[in-house]
Amino acid sequence: MKKFTPKKILFIVCYHLLLLIIASLFMFKYAEEVLQLKSDIYFQLQTPQADSNIDFTDYPVFTPSPKLWCEDSLLIQHAGGGIDGLDYTNSKEALENSLFNGSRHIEIDFNYTSDQELVCMHSWEDQYDAGVIPSLQEFLSKKVYGKYTPMTASDLIQYMEEYPDLYIIIDTKFSDHLQVISDLVRLSSHDTHITNRFIIQLYGDGIKEQILELYPFSDDNFLFTAYKFGSRRSNKIMNICYDENIYIVTVPYGDWDQETIDLYRSKNIIIYEHTVNRPDQANEELRRGVHGLYTDFLSPEDLEL
Repeated sequence: MKKFTPKKILFIVCYHLLLLIIASLFMFKYAEEVLQLKSDIYFQLQTPQADSNIDFTDYPVFTPSPKLWCEDSLLIQHAGGGIDGLDYTNSKEALENSLFNGSRHIEIDFNYTSDQELVCMHSWEDQYDAGVIPSLQEFLSKKVYGKYTPMTASDLIQYMEEYPDLYIIIDTKFSDHLQVISDLVRLSSHDTHITNRFIIQLYGDGIKEQILELYPFSDDNFLFTAYKFGSRRSNKIMNICYDENIYIVTVPYGDWDQETIDLYRSKNIIIYEHTVNRPDQANEELRRGVHGLYTDFLSPEDLEL
């Protein structure tokens, strides 16, 4: 039997620890992409009946509001918008940078501190050790990436008061969806014009009805984000659109083929893709018929309109 010297054992242990650290950093940095990969694998392993086989050819065409919030919006700034080459900050500086550059359709991530205060944060593991959830005081005392000012939901409401044309797309994948909506409705209850500028991402069927019990949002305030359904369930997603009168859908970049995009467009369903930061990719998707894109760094000047 081959014997290992202490030096070799130490080397092996250090080597595997290094691999573990690299894998962990990769998972934290690309959490959304990993989640999408896991989702695709899961749904590809399901039986064929997981997707519907309905022929939607003769289904009616949707008639969205003539003043739909996203009618002229080709870009949605992701997680407050990128700043200084960094993404996912959800910080005051990122939001202000997006506003300064003319953006009025901005996605924000929401999460809860350990003392149940609603704040703007993608995942705690982006800024804290695994398993650590800070209190509100701890959250506010720590700069994002050591530089940017963290933002609470109450702070965001103040920006919406200052900018009456600012729409916020709500991302709640790491927190209680209904509770987040309830708290945002409560925080903006003094002005329904603010409440009505929250755009709610739905992650599954049946959730819209529960949200409408909290507040009478219009159909225009909902979009269905499809990444949890995998790339091969476009029929199932369209079925949900018809069941729940949803006519805005967001899918991962490049997930849908031309035939699927054309089918959705024929029904007046608006398609966004996420997250695209290369002008060539953005313009190609717009040419394919995608209405708009979530982005960290693109501006209207990057688009070939």
